[in-house]
Amino acid sequence: MKMLALVKFIATQPQIKRVYLINQDYSFGQAVRAAALGMLKQHRPDIEIVGDELHPLAKVNDFSPYVAKIKASGADSVITGNWGNDLALLLRSAADANLQAGWYTYYASGIGSPTAVRQTGLAHKVFAVIEGHSNMQMRDSLDADYRARFGGSFNVPRARLLMDMLHDAVVKTKSAEPKALAAALSGATRATMYGSTATMRASDHQVLQDLYVVSFGPLESGMKFDEEKTGWGWKTAGVVKAADTALPTTCKMAAF
Repeated sequence: MKMLALVKFIATQPQIKRVYLINQDYSFGQAVRAAALGMLKQHRPDIEIVGDELHPLAKVNDFSPYVAKIKASGADSVITGNWGNDLALLLRSAADANLQAGWYTYYASGIGSPTAVRQTGLAHKVFAVIEGHSNMQMRDSLDADYRARFGGSFNVPRARLLMDMLHDAVVKTKSAEPKALAAALSGATRATMYGSTATMRASDHQVLQDLYVVSFGPLESGMKFDEEKTGWGWKTAGVVKAADTALPTTCKMAAF
């Protein structure tokens, strides 16, 4: 679903013409790679895939050889599911090589990653796909309260949504019995932290909600909050509505 959101955003960016894929060589990285290849072919068949790289998980200390290949390919954009040091070191090597490509990631918003992005100086060239961020209008003060208490943003809004939906089901059924809760959650709706509506799909209990493609850069008008005391914050670049994130499923919930 996250790749579908990224690709649907990329499809609206006509300047993107040459894409390089680089991912960690294990099940998740391989899944990101496969989804990118299939969805780009479907939604932007004109884009040329100029590189497709899998590298060892958490074993590469110097990404400069990989970045050299990306630069030589002429890629204007890179898609990666990398996280942790594999993302931070990759971006630092890109900055060192003055690679000015756009980076489309899953985890640039994860704890520690905003600091790594800030150190690269790649302002608004690193994108992430997330459920929302601190510089969006919110329906209550949870994020601000969290910042005051812990010094950082509440960057896992799906965790809050999960507990809100479970709370609703407990109140509705007056029960903590699993089957009763499962039945109450089937098809349930709930407002997200950002005021849009999330729905738990009855067929497989997959939550469908708006996903946002965001970029990271210096604070500007409309951006109140930075991340990790970097002076940089998230800015919405595009939104993919909940219905447009839905993918087919072979799962089927058992009868309650």
